[in-house]
Amino acid sequence: MSKPQSDILKLVAQTPDDLTVISALLQDMVIRVGDIAWLPEEKRFAAVGNRYRWEKKRLFRKPKGERIRTGFHFSGVNDAQLSGIDLSEKESFLELLSVEAVESDAGFFVILNFAGGPAIKLAVEAIDAVASDLSEGWEAIARPTHSL
Repeated sequence: MSKPQSDILKLVAQTPDDLTVISALLQDMVIRVGDIAWLPEEKRFAAVGNRYRWEKKRLFRKPKGERIRTGFHFSGVNDAQLSGIDLSEKESFLELLSVEAVESDAGFFVILNFAGGPAIKLAVEAIDAVASDLSEGWEAIARPTHSL
């Protein structure tokens, strides 16, 4: 059975404001390190993870909320720098906190910030990102919590 059209998320970001919307939807996404790909020949960075469906917060029939498999990618990536992330540890997990754009002389830096301090910094000429749901949702084990 295919998903109802209203449940399918597919967003395109071409401005810092667009990226703020994608950041809000991807907040608390859990990403397995093995599901991160930097493809320098294609100038593309991509990842797939399990995002918490914050947009359904008021409609939850499940007390702990829902997660859904979601992929996102950035095109036009000239460089990717990882801080606190070892790509050889494919079975470790990261929790995405935010995605931000910082203007630079050559375009933008897109920074993916993860819980505990790891980060990925992408050098891009322009913001060109897509986020899209890839599966049906399922009940989350727990609702994400944030501590200061």
